[in-house]
Amino acid sequence: MNSHDAPDPDNRPEPMMAIRLPLLLLTLLALAACAQAPATGEQHYLLPSARLAAQQQALDLRLQVAGYLDQAGLVLETGPATLTGARSHRWAEPLEAQLERSLAAALPDTEGELRVTVSRFQGTADGDARVSGEWRFLGTDGHRAGGTFDKRQALKRDGYEELVLRLDAAWMEAAGDIGRRLAVPEKRKPAETELDDRAYRD
Repeated sequence: MNSHDAPDPDNRPEPMMAIRLPLLLLTLLALAACAQAPATGEQHYLLPSARLAAQQQALDLRLQVAGYLDQAGLVLETGPATLTGARSHRWAEPLEAQLERSLAAALPDTEGELRVTVSRFQGTADGDARVSGEWRFLGTDGHRAGGTFDKRQALKRDGYEELVLRLDAAWMEAAGDIGRRLAVPEKRKPAETELDDRAYRD
């Protein structure tokens, strides 16, 4: 191959998501998706749950995402220790704002402070949408609660739109778990209460 025939590294396509399909079929689907893409090659996505308007409530909700998630492109795992941000498939609005609005809409009317950290919100190398993080709550009545979440949704077909839909479903599953803990204070042993108190202070 002549040097002038070498592919331009700046024009190489983005890594495709592995979704448990045969390689040939995955390649054909990728080519079809590229053929139907807009001329600009850039598409924007909004979480379906973020379209819901949050009700006014006394809850002081603050959510933050991990630093590598604070970018315009959707994030994919390409290996056990590697990640990539999509150049042409981007969030229509900052992810942090979408997650906070959709979580607020899913929670019961509660008074207090809720702090949420999202550490994963991405497609995995084995074809899942994965959402992970932790949360802490302090109610105005002194009720404390907290925990972690790690939700997975298998992708049913190829494409970034499917990834967004599965990520949204996993996020709503996590939001539902948090909402149930806020709505029904649990009766816990003194040792468990002390552990929650220490976690909240940290």
